[in-house]
Amino acid sequence: MKNNIWLGLLLGLIFPLLAFVLSRYTSLTDLLPAGKEGVPYIVAAAVNLIAVRLLYRRDPQLDNVAKGVVLITFLAMLAFLYTQKISI
Repeated sequence: MKNNIWLGLLLGLIFPLLAFVLSRYTSLTDLLPAGKEGVPYIVAAAVNLIAVRLLYRRDPQLDNVAKGVVLITFLAMLAFLYTQKISI
């Protein structure tokens, strides 16, 4: 695997996009309790952070890939906070 930040951005984008598609175009949020609509996004962030941990543990030379995953996770969570009007 190449040590490329663009690859990390693409890998990190998979689960937040999947969470968006599942929450927007399916009835997944109907199964969740009221006020818990953000659970798919939190799970997506957790999966990305586990992926970062595995990337660093597997091969420390893949640091740029891990940095790309962290960057997209951070940006996705900022977008989530902005769109859901959650104050920090």
